[in-house]
Amino acid sequence: MNQSVRFHRYITDSVLHRYLPPSMVERAAAGELRLDTPPERRVLTVMFTDVVGFTPLTERLGPEAIGRLLDRYLAEIADLAHAHGATIDKFIGDCVMIVFGAPEELAPEEQARRCVALAAAIHKRVEELEMEHPLEARTGINTGEAVVGNFGSRARSDYTVLGPVVNVAARLESAGLPGRILMGQETARLLGDSVELEAAGELELKGVCEPVSAFFLA
Repeated sequence: MNQSVRFHRYITDSVLHRYLPPSMVERAAAGELRLDTPPERRVLTVMFTDVVGFTPLTERLGPEAIGRLLDRYLAEIADLAHAHGATIDKFIGDCVMIVFGAPEELAPEEQARRCVALAAAIHKRVEELEMEHPLEARTGINTGEAVVGNFGSRARSDYTVLGPVVNVAARLESAGLPGRILMGQETARLLGDSVELEAAGELELKGVCEPVSAFFLA
């Protein structure tokens, strides 16, 4: 019995916390989490943030050094994301996909506010990191309808978000400028007058049929 309890605690604290949002881990620990429920449609705010010039940096530093740098960078992002109530969807190399509004529901206005606050905190923290090679972040944010849930099979599945809102957020990040936070029109609308924005115009984004109105956080 003691071994079973210790194993359950290990799985919850050391494994699930690495791969699932905190609220889902709590439900798993309480025996209330079901992974076979169908995905659902929600309004979500999605952020992609990465390190500017990461590929040339990997060529200069080599695998061991870049591994240490990336590990520290991602740890800082994860801590900030959890502090702002965000869900880390995935790490893609140096890029991080972050979601507000799932698994716990959150009003769209609050999603946008928290997401922009998190992006600003990430940019500030990245600039403060004391490393041999200074880093600079670039971020894209978008709000809209998406489908969220567990996708895959009984053998392997991921809790993730799918939909055009995700693609646009990723493309905004790619189209952004070093050190800047670029967001779509719906995110900007939800923010209202709470922050100062700078129009970036109508952007032609790869893989997106229509031009996208975008705004920089001033």
